[in-house]
Amino acid sequence: MTHKANILVVDDEEAILELIQAALARLGYRVTCAHDGNDGVKKIKAEKFDLAIMDIMMPGMDGITALGEMKKIDPEIEVIMATGHGTMSTAVQSMRKGAFDYLHKPFQPSQLIAVVERALEKRKFNDITKAIFSTIKPDELPRIIIDSAMRILKADEAFLALAGRDGRLGIEVSDGLDTPEQKAARLDLCARLASRFEADGAKAMALLENLSEDKALAGVKGIEEIKSAILLPLLEDNKLTGLIAINRRKEEEYFNENDLQRAKIFGSLVNLALRNANLYRQLQETQSQLIQAEKMSALGQLAGGLAHEINNPLSGILGLTQLVLENSDPAGQNFKDLKDIEKAVFRCKRIITSLLSFARQEKFHAEPINVNEALEETLTLCARQMELKHIRIVRDFGEALPPARADFQQLMQVFLNLLTNAKDSIPESGAITITTRPAHMGNGRDAVAVSIADTGAGIPQELLNRIFDPFFTTKPVGKGTGLGLSVCLGIVNRHSGTITAKSEPGKGSVFTLELPV
Repeated sequence: MTHKANILVVDDEEAILELIQAALARLGYRVTCAHDGNDGVKKIKAEKFDLAIMDIMMPGMDGITALGEMKKIDPEIEVIMATGHGTMSTAVQSMRKGAFDYLHKPFQPSQLIAVVERALEKRKFNDITKAIFSTIKPDELPRIIIDSAMRILKADEAFLALAGRDGRLGIEVSDGLDTPEQKAARLDLCARLASRFEADGAKAMALLENLSEDKALAGVKGIEEIKSAILLPLLEDNKLTGLIAINRRKEEEYFNENDLQRAKIFGSLVNLALRNANLYRQLQETQSQLIQAEKMSALGQLAGGLAHEINNPLSGILGLTQLVLENSDPAGQNFKDLKDIEKAVFRCKRIITSLLSFARQEKFHAEPINVNEALEETLTLCARQMELKHIRIVRDFGEALPPARADFQQLMQVFLNLLTNAKDSIPESGAITITTRPAHMGNGRDAVAVSIADTGAGIPQELLNRIFDPFFTTKPVGKGTGLGLSVCLGIVNRHSGTITAKSEPGKGSVFTLELPV
């Protein structure tokens, strides 16, 4: 048999024990009796109780001492003190020791029940608060929230609906909804009611009754099943990010004022817990980005050192090759082989020069530069990666371009990020087309326009307006930091330029820069 709560009664008067036991057992509580303080403490050690009702004046260990011992064993237990001989000082003393309330004998059963229910309500909220704040992991919290809502508000069904990236609500977790059709119907209900919260300034709570009579909800399937509903909005910066719906189906069990008070407190706890979980998620993401940035910084220093080390033997190889070339017959095979070695060495030196130029940390310095040259030097860095993925580079460079005022290294960083993203978006083979042209910016200023178009997977329209946000990435975990495009935007803004993106799923993407001359 399931009981509402497990209660220990400690009193040396048998008649009082029988009175309290009869009053509480009739309401479905499981009652255990103890005849003195020592016996009560032993029972607390042996068994878990939700509440203890204890006399103060008892032979042997008195109630105040027993209260202190019980709290040492189980700090969460609620204790109600009762006596016919106590004074205000003993009542105050018991409250300081952690008692929930104080009953003066003789008391009526109704008085006892009222205090017991208040104490158990506090215990329930303590348990729920502990459960909600027991984790800050976003994947664990939704289930705890719904389980707690079902328990504290005695609901027949409850669900948590969260807004996705497109702003639409989706059920994250539910209880009491057994079929996909039921979930779809409840989502339809939420979508219609969400606008009311936004129109009302995202108020703290809504109580809905007789939903089937609401004309605005006509056509929602299964709405006649819900007799009473509480909706708790989830808010972030006064913006609705989700809803908790807590529903009762039985007509005789409408939510009352006490339920609404519980729901209001519960909603506040949930909002706070979800904010904590969101902060934890952001902290994890930031920590991952910092680790990645530290790795890249160390890798950059290592690459710079290696470049210098490699450059010296390459210079020796080049010198010896050219020396032997001077004494070789231009018509012979050796001459052709040496020319191939010379060409390969020059290519390696160009790569190393570009790498050192890119890795050099300098203050922002804008000067007239040839955009085509910056693109060619960047392509030197990533040419091998393009070859490995069988990606063809199509150069459509404008001739006699006006020089753009830019920082050469920072512009290389923008081009490298865009080219790398284009490469990653192409699954196996494809093409990247780079176009440069003279242009005019919106403010009438002359500019150079650079477009980088790929034949990759493309970006969904609902994500396109977020791609320049810091830490936002569509790549799998560990494949992207979500900082590349954000850094590009910052660099372009520093140059008083613009960067825009156009994309369509399955048809690739085009990123266009305009740099003032």
